Amino acid sequence: MKNYLLVLPLAIGCGVTNSSNLLTKGISAEITASTDGSGTTKVSASLYNGVPSQLIFVDLEGTDTLTATHGSSNQPMQKEQLGNIIVYSTTFSTGNEGDSFTIDLMRTVDAGAPSSTTALPAAFTLGTVASQASRAQAMTVTWSPTATGDQMSWKVQGTCINDASGSMVDNGTMTIAANTLIPQQGAATSCTATLTIQRSQPGTLDPHYGMGGSIDGEQTRTATFTTAP
Repeated sequence: MKNYLLVLPLAIGCGVTNSSNLLTKGISAEITASTDGSGTTKVSASLYNGVPSQLIFVDLEGTDTLTATHGSSNQPMQKEQLGNIIVYSTTFSTGNEGDSFTIDLMRTVDAGAPSSTTALPAAFTLGTVASQASRAQAMTVTWSPTATGDQMSWKVQGTCINDASGSMVDNGTMTIAANTLIPQQGAATSCTATLTIQRSQPGTLDPHYGMGGSIDGEQTRTATFTTAP
């Protein structure tokens, strides 16, 4: 799932469009179904006027709604807003690999986009992460099992370092090179950092979204450690 807090300054500089001003062919979507292995899945969607990179979020109004379905469970997606960032989400009490979800943009002005679908990729377990790691040394992380063909990515965030991220082949191991984590000027020399490893696989975005977008199923695992000079 995109980290919307990272794009907040840009989003504030862009804007919001009411859905009544748009046909679905002028909208794009970024949708995820994400689980952290705790037995729940959060389905989230952001809609945009034009392509996502323009960061003009769509605010649904009137009879325009987003609904997510898993099996016989049909749940409305509720609006969350921070500045100009608008995300619609709902949480299901399931998080098994292979669980599938359908996201329906229901409208009366046109056919909407009723059939965006995605499924959760294979689950995995992180290996042991050291409680403290020097930024001057390489940091190796492992996970199992692997899943050929899925996408893997990593991210590290902390109050004393700049955010860092990357992608890797799903072979069960990855290394963050020495000096990849850059300290923030004026911050403490050490702090607690969060490492996020994510496995994702693409779903099928309803073609009625005329400006495109993406939909993915995600398995996310996190670990904390102290990052030090």
